[in-house]
Amino acid sequence: MALPSTSAQRLAVSVAARRRWIVLAMLLALHLALVSTPGGQFQRSWLLVHFGLFLLWQPFIAAEREIELFSGVLLFVITTVTLYFLAGWMIVAWLLIVLAILGGRVFTAQASRRNRFYLVAFAYVLAILLIRAVPVLLLGVAVPEPLSQFALVGLPLMLLSLAVIPMGPQDDSRQVFDFFYAVLVFQLGGVLVLGSIAFMRITADQYFQSVALTVIGFGIALFVLAALWNPVRGFGGIRTYFSRYLLSVGMPFEMWMRRIAELAESEPDAERFLEQAFAEIAALPWMRGAHWKSPDGDGGRGSADGFATRFVHHDLEVVFHTEISLSPALFLHMRLLAQVVGEFYEGKRRESALRRHAYLQAVHETGARLTHDVKNLLQSLYALTSMAPAGSDDRYGALLQRQLPQLSKRLRGTLDKLRTPEVATRELPVAASQWWKDLQASLDGSDVALEADIAADLEVPAGLFDSFVENALDNARAKRSLEPGIEVSLRFSCANDGVSVGVRDTGSAVAPPVVKHLFREPIERDGSLGIGLYHAARQAQQVGYRVELAENKAGSVSFVLSRE
Repeated sequence: MALPSTSAQRLAVSVAARRRWIVLAMLLALHLALVSTPGGQFQRSWLLVHFGLFLLWQPFIAAEREIELFSGVLLFVITTVTLYFLAGWMIVAWLLIVLAILGGRVFTAQASRRNRFYLVAFAYVLAILLIRAVPVLLLGVAVPEPLSQFALVGLPLMLLSLAVIPMGPQDDSRQVFDFFYAVLVFQLGGVLVLGSIAFMRITADQYFQSVALTVIGFGIALFVLAALWNPVRGFGGIRTYFSRYLLSVGMPFEMWMRRIAELAESEPDAERFLEQAFAEIAALPWMRGAHWKSPDGDGGRGSADGFATRFVHHDLEVVFHTEISLSPALFLHMRLLAQVVGEFYEGKRRESALRRHAYLQAVHETGARLTHDVKNLLQSLYALTSMAPAGSDDRYGALLQRQLPQLSKRLRGTLDKLRTPEVATRELPVAASQWWKDLQASLDGSDVALEADIAADLEVPAGLFDSFVENALDNARAKRSLEPGIEVSLRFSCANDGVSVGVRDTGSAVAPPVVKHLFREPIERDGSLGIGLYHAARQAQQVGYRVELAENKAGSVSFVLSRE
C-alpha cells in the first residue's frame, strides 16, 4: 500500500536529517555480522538489519518514492537467497558493492570539498574487507592476533568517530553519486582482492604478505598514473586525451563543430545551411545517413537503412541512421549534434524573418512618404473624371470614362494600404465578365495573347486579379527584354468549381534557388524591388486565393492565381 504524499515527504525529510546515524548504524550492523560466527543465526540477523538500513541510505531511489510490486518481490527473493546460503564470496562481493557506492560519493567532489565522513566510512569498509572478510569467510586462514584485535577494537572506534566527524551540508539534503567512479572503485577493489589471492602462490600461502605486496604494487602504479594523469608542467597529461576521447567517441567532433560554426557564419540561407550541415554529419564514419523535416521542407543525405534514432528540436525533426545501435554515450552525442544544428537552423530562420520584416518596413516607410503625392493625384483624377463629357461617342473618351473611376478606386485602395499597411484591406467584388472586358480594353494593342473561358459569371476580387496580372506581365516583359522572341499569353477561367487566371511565357525556366523563395519572401532583382509577386501572394491568402508556379520548364513557365 502506497504512503500518502505528505507521509512520504515527511519520511524523506526524516531520513535525510538522520543520514549520518543511518550510515553509522548500517556499518555497525555490518561489523557485528562480520565478527560473529560465520554462517550462524547471529550473523544472518545482523546482515538483515544491515540490508534494511542500506535501503534507507542507498542513493539510487528517493526515500519518498514507492517501490513497485515486482521490484519489492525481486528484492525480497535476492535477500532471502543470500541470507539462506550466506556463502563467503557473496559477503565479499557485497562489501565490494558497498565500497564502490561509497567511492562513487567520495571521489566525485574536489579534494578541498571532499567529505571526511565518507572517507572514514570508505576506509573502514576497505579495512574490514581485507582484514576480516577475505581471510576468514573466503579463504578460511587464521588472522594474526594483532590484526584480529585491531578488527575487534580499532575498527569499531573508527566507526564511532563517525558520530563526531562533520558531514557536508550538501550531503544532508541530497545524495551525489557518480556511476563511473563507482564502477572504477569496484574494479580496483576486485583486482586488489584477486591480486592478493594470486600473490599467495609466491608468498607460500601467506595471505597478509600477499596483501602487502599487492597494496605496494597498487600504490606504485597509482602514483605513476597520477603523475601521468595530471603532470605539474609540460603536456596536458592522460586526463586531457582521455577526456577528449570521451567527448569525441572516436569521431572528429571538434573538427565537425568548427565546420558547423564556419557554415553558420558563411551561409545565410537556413535551408542551404541545413543541407550542408547534414552533409557533414553523413560523412562521419559510423553514419549511414540522415533525414530531416523542417518548415522549409524535407530532405536527406545518405541511405535510410541501419539503426534509426529520432530527435526533435524546435521545428526541426531529425532521423539519424547509424551502422550500430547507439550506446548511451553515443546517444548523448547524437542528441548534441541535433541540438547544435537545430539551434543554428532556428537562428537562421529568425534572421531571415527579421530581414523580411526590415525589408517590408523599409518599403512601407518609403510608401508612406508618397502618401501626400498620391492624395493629390487622386484629387486631380477625380476632378478629371467629373468634368469628362457624358455623351461623347469618341472611343478614347469612352475608355477614359470607364477606366478613370476604376483607377481612382485602385489608387484609393493603395492609399489605404500606405496609411495602415498592417490592416488587411477588403477586396471589392466585380463580375468576372466585367473584369475580363476591362482587362481586354487595357491590354488592347499589346503583344499579350488573351484567352478566356467564363462558364459562370461569378464575382472576383478585381484588385487582387489586377495586381497579380500586372506583376506577372511585368516579369514576363522583363524576361523578354533579356530573351527576345518569347511569347506571353494570359488565360482566364471562371466556373462554379474554380476560378483562375494564369500568365505564361515561353522563356527559360526559373532557377531552382529562386523557386525555393518564391511567394515566401521578396526576391532582389537588378533594377527592381522584386516584391510584387510576394505581395500578391500575401494579398491572395487574405481572400482565400493562392499564387503558385504551376509549370516551370524551358519553353513553358506559368504563374497561376486560383481559388483555394
